[in-house]
Amino acid sequence: MMAAVLGGSFPCGAETNPEYVRMAQEWTSPHDLKVEQTAKVALLPFPQQVIWHSGELDEQGREPRLMGDVGTMLQTALEDYQSSRMQGNGILPVTCTLHPDALPKEHAAEGYKLTVGADGVKITAVTEAGLLYGFQTLRQMLATGKGKLPYCDITDWPAFRYRGYMQDCGRNFRSVERLKAELSLAAQLKVNLFHWHMTDYPAWHIECKSYPQLNAPRHRTRDKNDTYTYEQIRDVFAYAAERNITIIPELDMPGHSAYFERAFGFKMHTPQGMKIVGELLDEFCREIPAEICPIVHFGADEVRIPNAAQFVDFVTKKLQSHGRTPMQWASNRDLPVGEHSIEQRWGEGADMVAKSIRSERIKRPAFDSTMGYTNLLDPALLVRRYFFMRPCGSAQGDELKLGTIMCIWPDGKVDDKSLIPAMCTMWPGMMAMAERSWKGGGADGDHLPLEMPAADTTPGRAYALFEQRMQALRDTQFAGESFPVWPESAVSWTVVEPVPARQAAAVREQVLSGKLDNLHTRRAHCANLYFRTRPDTGYLGMFPKARAGQTVWAVTTIHAEQAGPQKFMVGFDAPARSNRRWTGVPRNGEWSQAGTRIWLNGQELKNPRSYRLAGQRRHPGNAWNFEHPLDVEEIWWVQEPVEITLQKGDNTFIIEQPYAGEHHSWGVSLIPVK
Repeated sequence: MMAAVLGGSFPCGAETNPEYVRMAQEWTSPHDLKVEQTAKVALLPFPQQVIWHSGELDEQGREPRLMGDVGTMLQTALEDYQSSRMQGNGILPVTCTLHPDALPKEHAAEGYKLTVGADGVKITAVTEAGLLYGFQTLRQMLATGKGKLPYCDITDWPAFRYRGYMQDCGRNFRSVERLKAELSLAAQLKVNLFHWHMTDYPAWHIECKSYPQLNAPRHRTRDKNDTYTYEQIRDVFAYAAERNITIIPELDMPGHSAYFERAFGFKMHTPQGMKIVGELLDEFCREIPAEICPIVHFGADEVRIPNAAQFVDFVTKKLQSHGRTPMQWASNRDLPVGEHSIEQRWGEGADMVAKSIRSERIKRPAFDSTMGYTNLLDPALLVRRYFFMRPCGSAQGDELKLGTIMCIWPDGKVDDKSLIPAMCTMWPGMMAMAERSWKGGGADGDHLPLEMPAADTTPGRAYALFEQRMQALRDTQFAGESFPVWPESAVSWTVVEPVPARQAAAVREQVLSGKLDNLHTRRAHCANLYFRTRPDTGYLGMFPKARAGQTVWAVTTIHAEQAGPQKFMVGFDAPARSNRRWTGVPRNGEWSQAGTRIWLNGQELKNPRSYRLAGQRRHPGNAWNFEHPLDVEEIWWVQEPVEITLQKGDNTFIIEQPYAGEHHSWGVSLIPVK
């Protein structure tokens, strides 16, 4: 069995970037980490205030019985809970009370108090939503408490009004059944917003009575026979509402609408196109009433048209005439945001590093979606960035800083839709998003994910504890879901800084012989290292100014209690699931097409995998809207772990990683999987 993962076989001369040391010292946890360390249950998001008391309530084999103010949301949550586990014989009394003074006004909308004591469980709130979130906390306690509920007093509320996620059903249709399953799981994380992207280049997937040709398979390029009927849409809205989740539908226009031109022969922004757009919005708003759908997103992204202001004015006034608040994407690639529209900030590239969504720049109601799309970043980097982010550049929300929306864009065609959560790191990403948007946070930690702080720092301890909570929920409430993130905080490295190709042989000799004293090295932490990501993420990482042909070496030690095979998740690049840029499937026996090499205890390791697509799928340039589906061999975190035989005691790994160029998400992932 593998014991602790220890870091850095060669600590001599290794230094950490002083700028990152400074940032790590400035970052503080929004809650006392000692309170989290002493918790006997895994709670995510972690409560704003919790006091643990001595004593435990035995709940083994007992079923919660809700008493008192039990409305539809609570009854639905109980039924969801009961459907996910074996029924018990005993009774666990849960008293639910609505009281107007249960919490201060600023925390009343979704806040709650939960007490566990000898006489059972008590949940108090001002609203039914608050009672629901108290029950969701109890549900996590039941799932991770191993039959015991620790006595405690919890007072909890969200820092931001909205904690949301987006699902792109315009490019890859998702069944109603699957959407409901995801809504149920999201609700357990206190997520309260679902951004339903319903139309895109391939199809208008909404039933259309005014113009049935929009639903004709011949005008679609994917999922040709799949359409959401209005009855199904209303059903999903109702299902979400029972779980306190608001749905914002997106009817993307005038861009992302190739299906429209195929169906009518002209574009949306033309006079005849705008007439049809108005009729489509009229029909949708008649069928999906404002009482259940107060906000309608109309996209307006990634398009240039000559009558931009006219189009935006036309659509926003049309939506307002139906009692809706318009919503638009907001970046420098989009149409101007209407005066009365909510803006959804997004954008990759250098703006992300430059804090493009500074709090003082928000002048209208806004959602923050700038922390990286789930189809672009590697899994661990996505989770880290959401964990350390500040939604809307602020510690907490207000009437302008509405919250955050995590965007799931499987742009390319996906034949096996069950792979989407894994390809796009859906659940680990959502847990990190839910944690930060519920908890808030006062310190700017946006740069910390790029070069993770050491385990003995405050952010290092906080992230390690968060990993433990994620793992506990992965093994219980999310046991049936794809979860492509593994605990990584225990791993540390010594990294030799980049050298050009002409020096590689000489440096390799020194690294393999353990002579690092004369080399420029630094300490690095966590199993996933990011040296330089692609330009579409702003060249993020440890070495943002590196050039193609340079090479780094990463050295770590894994300690094994006994000799034998150990499973590892291993990866050295990740295709962007949008533009597909990457180095390609490795050739058999090799670790990557970039020339990655690995030595274990002085002996070079060959990749034991055998690839059907060996040496293929290299994409040094963009391949937008590709119709050739991604293969699992292109995504290392969707594959099975690699088995590597370790010796008893310390095992030294040396990884040589050349930089192939801007299409390369350049890094190292070597994650022990227990």
